[in-house]
Amino acid sequence: MIPRYILHKVVKTLDESNKIVIVLGPRQAGKTTLITQIQAEIKSDSFLKLNCDIEEQLNVINTTSIENLKNLFSQKKYLFVDEVQRLDNAGLTLKIIHDSFPDLKVLVTGSSSFEIKNTLSDALTGRYFDFILFPLSFDESQGNLASFLTYGGYPDVFLQPDTEIKKALLSKITESYLFRDVLSFSKIRNSQALVNLARALAFQIGSEVNENELSKRIKIDRKTLLNYLEILEKSFVIIRLHPYSQNPRREIGRRYKVYFLDLGIRNQLIGQFNPLDLRSDYGKIWENFLIIERRKLHSVSLTPPPCFFWRNLNGSEVDYLELVDGKLSAYEFKLSQSQKIRIPSSFVSEYKVKPILITPDNFQNFITNI
Repeated sequence: MIPRYILHKVVKTLDESNKIVIVLGPRQAGKTTLITQIQAEIKSDSFLKLNCDIEEQLNVINTTSIENLKNLFSQKKYLFVDEVQRLDNAGLTLKIIHDSFPDLKVLVTGSSSFEIKNTLSDALTGRYFDFILFPLSFDESQGNLASFLTYGGYPDVFLQPDTEIKKALLSKITESYLFRDVLSFSKIRNSQALVNLARALAFQIGSEVNENELSKRIKIDRKTLLNYLEILEKSFVIIRLHPYSQNPRREIGRRYKVYFLDLGIRNQLIGQFNPLDLRSDYGKIWENFLIIERRKLHSVSLTPPPCFFWRNLNGSEVDYLELVDGKLSAYEFKLSQSQKIRIPSSFVSEYKVKPILITPDNFQNFITNI
């Protein structure tokens, strides 16, 4: 098993706080394996582990009866519940467990932020910490960069040496897991429109999204488009990067960019697995890779910093910004040190920050150190 980057932080939070720990992330990202790693880390036999994808185990905990729960947790120190969103009353059940069994350490996982937030947030206000488990980071994988940029970091895909099987696994993950869960929990009627939207976004990673144009292309109204975008984001398919603006007269403040949490899924959606040096989108792939790897790095924190891009009305742009304790850091992503970089003088003048250039020659520190 590949040790996951959030392992020690999750164990520390579980043991040292009186909160429920929720680990969110897409299916097949390794949440069940993470629970196994946590079990080994805590070195305790006093635990109960339930997988709500298994009907018999779901039925065991699918109750709000304190007496039934008391019988279930007798003599247990830890409770692990996988795919908690399958519970009928997940929020209420976990609230009862938290309030009635204060010495029980509880960790749950879920595959849909959309569903989890809807069902748990109100009931568990002030009672939980949450983490996101992404597919493997490049640092975790210790793999080949070109392969990682092409096939992504889903563990089963990464560990498979045969490229044709990698593609087949990506197809299965995309169709059977990602979209199945999205459609199941969001109750979307026009499933093809959602798939078409994901594919359209895959073709324009790193570009600003024009919602009006996109809704016309997909043939859905803008309200539906916004709903679908939120669902894709909360189901761990995409992230949105918003613009940073302190001067609305000179800087854009509305249009955002979209990136995919996994490049293998993105490449599967557009049916493109050609060698990177033959691809016109190599630069955008590189940009997507760095932004998501940085997001994975920050996911260890309970309070990750806000992230942005910057562009003014004249078209000058900075690829990536982070705001940490009021201090702004800026980065430009290029495929080569010799690639011409234009540092916007207006940005430097306004914010007194000079962007740092990140290329394949120096990216390791950027994706491993905050």
